[in-house]
Amino acid sequence: MLNQIINLFWTILSFTTVGVYWGQYFAEKRSPLILIVSVVISVLIYVIPNQWLRKLAISNDKKMYERIGVKLLLYVVQNGTLVNRIQRKYYKKPGIIRNRKQAQDYLKTILMQEKFHYCCFTLFLLSAVSAFSTQKPGIGLLIMLCNILYNVYPILLQQYNRLRIQKLLRL
Repeated sequence: MLNQIINLFWTILSFTTVGVYWGQYFAEKRSPLILIVSVVISVLIYVIPNQWLRKLAISNDKKMYERIGVKLLLYVVQNGTLVNRIQRKYYKKPGIIRNRKQAQDYLKTILMQEKFHYCCFTLFLLSAVSAFSTQKPGIGLLIMLCNILYNVYPILLQQYNRLRIQKLLRL
């Protein structure tokens, strides 16, 4: 339940900004074509081959991810440090990964989450570009900030988690 609350909080916070922009866009009687194209391109990102996604990883070094603050983000996300501590303490739930099979399954979950955030990254990016092109730099900058918090850092977090789990699987 706690994971869903955290997920819902970040999703509402980030998508509200994008929704406000598109609401303003349509209030000005503009064509829906730009939004339709943006959504289609964003959804198509999901079919990118997994090998390509792995090539988009910015590093094979966990320390590099930690230097840019990914480990800090791990504290406040679903299945993160804080949630796992609370679940262990109050609900006596064990961690997500207790054996090799669960580690391999979690790698699939990471891939799905990473693809989701790449799709959202694309939609947010195209929305920000549209905002700038319609002379709305304030909302464009806000969308970009939300994109960093909601998509860029979670993508980096998934790459970091993949490195951590792959190391466990090699042991």
